[in-house]
Amino acid sequence: MAILTLPLVLSVVLTELAVGGAFLVWFVDRTGRAPSGFIKLVTVVDVAAMAAALALGPTFPRGEAAERAGLDPAPLGAFAQALSVVLVLVGIQLVTAFLPARGLRSAAGLLAILAGAATLGIAAIARPSQSPYDVFALVALPLGALALGGSDGAMLLGHWYLVTPKLSPAPLQRAALVVVAAVALQLALVTITAFRGDLTGSWETALTVALAIRIGVGLLMTLAVAAAAWWTARMNTQSSTGLLYVALGCVFAGEVSARVIFFLTGVPV
Repeated sequence: MAILTLPLVLSVVLTELAVGGAFLVWFVDRTGRAPSGFIKLVTVVDVAAMAAALALGPTFPRGEAAERAGLDPAPLGAFAQALSVVLVLVGIQLVTAFLPARGLRSAAGLLAILAGAATLGIAAIARPSQSPYDVFALVALPLGALALGGSDGAMLLGHWYLVTPKLSPAPLQRAALVVVAAVALQLALVTITAFRGDLTGSWETALTVALAIRIGVGLLMTLAVAAAAWWTARMNTQSSTGLLYVALGCVFAGEVSARVIFFLTGVPV
């Protein structure tokens, strides 16, 4: 049944990338020191990611196929429809990125973030667990958005320091700190999940490997690298950008593994 959930996994990960990117732009732009080119680039990436996530909608399992995969068809269909709403809102955020009104841009970004978080919550409900509305499952996907979209946005922000050496390192530090905080919260969530006993059941070898990648690469390695990127941003922004490249790769591997585990077993990691 793993192959049936693959389009859903990819769509959710792409949505996380876009929603997290929208949050990072909103968060960094609040100080008024974020480069305008960075804001435009990240929102373009977010729109492209959401368009790809929406394009995967018709390949989601339906009816009996969804039930065989352990998915609830009703919220799964709602998730596919909600993707179009998020795409429109992220598109509006992109349009406002070309306008001088920072307040309007902030409002558009906030709407995209809220709609994106709600859409990820619908995706979580589509995989019923022992408790259909497990709060940890509802939290896991938005945290993944902060980690994945945050690391992508922070990495892209680092490139502006290559052409603008005198740019204040504060925005890059704030961006890296978002990744550190998100991954730390994810690690706490996985720890609580383990204490609940959700990880003690019978696991296939492939899922055990996925869990090892999730924890070892997606959480522990990412946390160390992102913390190093935050620390070095004050002294050498180029080194910080290189570290954020590594962090992005680690987060992506961890998020794909986590979503595969979640949509196959219902365990929020």
